[in-house]
Amino acid sequence: MMNKTSLKIFICFTLTSAIIAVILLCVNFLGYAYIASDSDGESPKKELALISKNLTQSEDGFELKENVLTDNYWCILLDENGDIIWSQNRPDDIPSHYSINDVAKMTRWYLNDYPVYVRTEDYGLLVLGIPKNAVGKYEMIYSMRWFDTLPKRILTILAVNLCFAFILACIFGFHLYRRLRALTDGIADLRKEKPVRLPERGIFKEISANINRASGALERKNTALAARDSARSNWISGISHDIRTPLSVIVGYSDELCKSENLTEAERNKAEAITMQGVKIKKLIEDLNIISSLEYDMQPSKKSAVRICPLLRRVVSDILNSKIAEKCTIDLDLKNEKSTVAADENLIERAMFNLINNSIKHNEKGCNITIKQYEEKGMVIIGIFDNGKGIEQNVIDNIDKIPKTAHGLGLPMAYRIIKAHGGKLSIENNNGVKIQIKIPSA
Repeated sequence: MMNKTSLKIFICFTLTSAIIAVILLCVNFLGYAYIASDSDGESPKKELALISKNLTQSEDGFELKENVLTDNYWCILLDENGDIIWSQNRPDDIPSHYSINDVAKMTRWYLNDYPVYVRTEDYGLLVLGIPKNAVGKYEMIYSMRWFDTLPKRILTILAVNLCFAFILACIFGFHLYRRLRALTDGIADLRKEKPVRLPERGIFKEISANINRASGALERKNTALAARDSARSNWISGISHDIRTPLSVIVGYSDELCKSENLTEAERNKAEAITMQGVKIKKLIEDLNIISSLEYDMQPSKKSAVRICPLLRRVVSDILNSKIAEKCTIDLDLKNEKSTVAADENLIERAMFNLINNSIKHNEKGCNITIKQYEEKGMVIIGIFDNGKGIEQNVIDNIDKIPKTAHGLGLPMAYRIIKAHGGKLSIENNNGVKIQIKIPSA
């Protein structure tokens, strides 16, 4: 299938070439007419007319009233018997008598190699001679049918020229199209960061070379970035692993202290605070690992058939049991119990938790949260609505960007998890926050 840009260039090139060919053909016709015309060819006939006008007859014979005869020209007047009855500047090699055959020859061609022009008058035949080799006389005779069919033949020649011009333009245009197609495909691949190797020859040699160099530079940059990202991912995984071990000890010991009967109420509250902060740090570390894996749109590797309704109930139950939603109410409206998606269950669960927890965290005075679920056109749709104070618009506008601090990771992480599963997440402020999630059903 032709590239649209290259096709437009090809059509434009072809039409332009055809138009130029027609214009050149018309210019050639005009040029031929200009070349074929001879302004000097009319002067002998004009000269002959002037002589006829100024030649007068008297009792003594014929006399030219004014000297209108051009230098080097000569003129004779023949009577009906072929005898010269008047002459001026007549060369010595011009006879004084002519037969009917001589007259017939001179009226068409030459007289003793002199180009001659004739004019019939009542009193005889005027013959004007000009110097030898001054002009060339050729006989060109066309029938009236030739003149009648001339417009048709001109149009035929125009049509044939147009066809040839179009064919030649198509041949050269197709060659140009192939080169342009290679360039546009190369630029498209370059935009997609694919390797590009264009042949460096022809009129687009420099452009192809620049595209190849840009592709090489982009490959080297991507290789360096991949190595850096791999090192960073490995570093994050290592640090997370190193932190989780002592953190588990801290959380475990603080949890035991919370259950100890030997602690005062103040000491027990401090132990509970240590436990809660330890759990919070643990979740931040988990978020960091998830963000690291999803930052470059990596696909979840542990997909399975996940039933959405039990997952949503489990997430809501965990939130209610953790007492983080003491001032909020959560209502479930689940329409399709058998709704299933192909997903990494842990990631989807974390996304649902973050979205619900976001409504709780940003509404310290409490709010009502409604969670709806249904199916439509092969998509599992989940709606999370609250009647709280809403979210700052710049947070919604930048939901696809990872913040530079740990604060505000919840929404971007949920967005990337949903996107990694082929779904869509939209958020808007409308008397609270309205979130809609669409994930392809399994």
